[in-house]
Amino acid sequence: MVALDVEKFNEMTKFDGVVVIHLSAAWCTPCKAFNAVFDKTAGNHDDVVFASLDTDTQPELGAAFNVKSIPTIAVLRGGALIFTHEGSLSEKALSDVIRQAGEADLEAIRKSVAAAGVAKLGKSGGR
Repeated sequence: MVALDVEKFNEMTKFDGVVVIHLSAAWCTPCKAFNAVFDKTAGNHDDVVFASLDTDTQPELGAAFNVKSIPTIAVLRGGALIFTHEGSLSEKALSDVIRQAGEADLEAIRKSVAAAGVAKLGKSGGR
């Protein structure tokens, strides 16, 4: 499990595989409840990067994901955000999202990212 900050997020945008991010905050009771599902699902997918993002300690990243409520799940593939979901998911639903993300056409994703440009965050100010 990777704890995301801006630098680690920028590294994730270079990764071709599936990255699943759990956006939450320490005070969020539904986020805490979802942790068990997220952790169990992570244990069943060795080929997927699972990351956590505390929106209170990393507000710039929370803003980059346009978080309106937590928990939020975000899935990246090939540097592109391909799925977001506000609220918890069941283990079955999260595994299905991961399966679909893994089956997505990586070349089409790359073309989409190239056309749009990959957002980078950092000290230079914004995305």
